[in-house]
Amino acid sequence: MTLPAHPKRFYKIASTLETEGGFSISLDGRIPKTPAKASLVLPNLAVARLVAAEWAAQGETVIPATMPLTRLVNVAIDRASLTRDAMIDEVVKYAGTDLVCYRAPTPKTLVAAQAAAWNPLMDWAAATHSVALDITFDPMAIPQPAASLVALRAAVERYDNWHLTALAFANGLAGSAIVALALVDRLIDGETAFQAIRVEENWQAARWGADPDEEHVANARRLDLVAVGDLVGALRQ
Repeated sequence: MTLPAHPKRFYKIASTLETEGGFSISLDGRIPKTPAKASLVLPNLAVARLVAAEWAAQGETVIPATMPLTRLVNVAIDRASLTRDAMIDEVVKYAGTDLVCYRAPTPKTLVAAQAAAWNPLMDWAAATHSVALDITFDPMAIPQPAASLVALRAAVERYDNWHLTALAFANGLAGSAIVALALVDRLIDGETAFQAIRVEENWQAARWGADPDEEHVANARRLDLVAVGDLVGALRQ
């Protein structure tokens, strides 16, 4: 099957400008629209600069896969207000089978690596958001405390659409509501979040070598998590 060609770059200069209600980007003087044809109005100049940088970095063609920030802000504008409840439900659902709760029973080096990467995040979530989840060394799913899931929902509901979009995106990438929450609350950055979800893979690669194909896929996930970290950092400016 032939993959569709990427569209040719149709602009020379990507820059930022102040517009009604916030900031936007300018492509040769034209303000782009979102996929739903909404105005691309961003909350502050820092976010607009990040998005403009993605457009400026494109070569002869525009490759959406290399523009995670643009994808994120489009979702926040087009869909977040319409799908808030579904986004929140998905984060809480992931917490029910969160990556950081399922530990390897052996060998000791992997057990220690998971504990070192995940225990501080779980302790922080319990202390900051009252989200105390149980861990298991059995692959079978375990129920999580109902009070913790209620507390998680309350925490997530406080996010605005920009932060909620970032959280939902990171949650799906990480397979962990705890890692996503720590990233969006800026306890950790995107690179640290990526390393947190790669503990077992990194442990295996250190012993038997990395799979180049798997590493390629993983790197795309790393770039997306770094983009989430960049976005939430810019939202604070």
